[in-house]
Amino acid sequence: MAQSDQALEDYLKKLMEIQYGSQEEHQFTQKELKDIALDAGLTESAWQQSQERAQQHLQRGTAYLNAQNYEDAANELENAASLMPHSAEANHLAAKAFLFRGNRYNRSNDYDRAEYYINRTLSIKPAHPGVMQLKTELNNKRRVLSNNNEQKSRSNKFTKWGIIGGVAILLIAGYFNIYNSMVGLEEGVNSSWAQVENQYQRRADLIPNLVETVEGAADYERETLREVVEARAAATSIQIDVDDLDDAGKLAEYAQAQENLGGSLSRLIAVAEQYPTLTATENFRDLQNQLEGTENRISTERRRFNESVQNYNAKARRFPNNLLGFDTKEYFSTDPANAEPPSVNFNE
Repeated sequence: MAQSDQALEDYLKKLMEIQYGSQEEHQFTQKELKDIALDAGLTESAWQQSQERAQQHLQRGTAYLNAQNYEDAANELENAASLMPHSAEANHLAAKAFLFRGNRYNRSNDYDRAEYYINRTLSIKPAHPGVMQLKTELNNKRRVLSNNNEQKSRSNKFTKWGIIGGVAILLIAGYFNIYNSMVGLEEGVNSSWAQVENQYQRRADLIPNLVETVEGAADYERETLREVVEARAAATSIQIDVDDLDDAGKLAEYAQAQENLGGSLSRLIAVAEQYPTLTATENFRDLQNQLEGTENRISTERRRFNESVQNYNAKARRFPNNLLGFDTKEYFSTDPANAEPPSVNFNE
């Protein structure tokens, strides 16, 4: 760096230190500026050259300002005001350039620079005739910006709460959708269980007629008839409420009682086969058809119930459904040895 350039830089630094180190704007005289420059190492000729350069910046900046080229105008006029801090014209035009550039690009830091040069202009006597109008325009612009920022802040706040409200609505709607879906599946399980119970009750309702018919034709088979009656009583005494479908113990007890009844029926049928005259009666043929249909429906409804439980349990254990507190249901399983319904073919 040339010695003159370094001296010019030192000169500008000293000006900045004096201006920013004071609580009030410092009004320089021509002589003070020259003394500061000479003290910084500038020669008198270099000082004169800096002032000529400042005038060139001022002329170019003014031309850019008139051409509405505020970007270049602000740069040129700031250079002019830096070299001629005592010039009200240079500071005033620099303030105008920054204000206009701020208006065009909506940059708040340009307004800060405009305010800085307005205050410098105000500190120079005599006062520049256009500086108060410029200050009024700057204050109005800042007031508009403040209102816009306030409205934007309120808008952002409403938008934020709108988004939060929208998300909350979606979450609530999702919760009720999942909850209602689980309720529907649970009702499907309950309905399937009701069909299982209906078919078992249908079988139980057929047994008194069967016992009565066999009893009349096979008077000596008292023990077998007693077993059937007792098994029926045991099976019908166990009641499973829909709230018990998650109780494996109660379901197992119910299934065992129904299996015991099925086994007793098998033995009763075996007894009936020993009496051809019994199997030839119309009453037995009707009972045969009804028992066959009932046993088939029991198997079908039991399968449908387990399918409903499977669908329900899969949903109940899946996230986020598992957060809703729906307990899984137990499958209605039977002893594999008794999985097949008892034979009710009286004609073999």
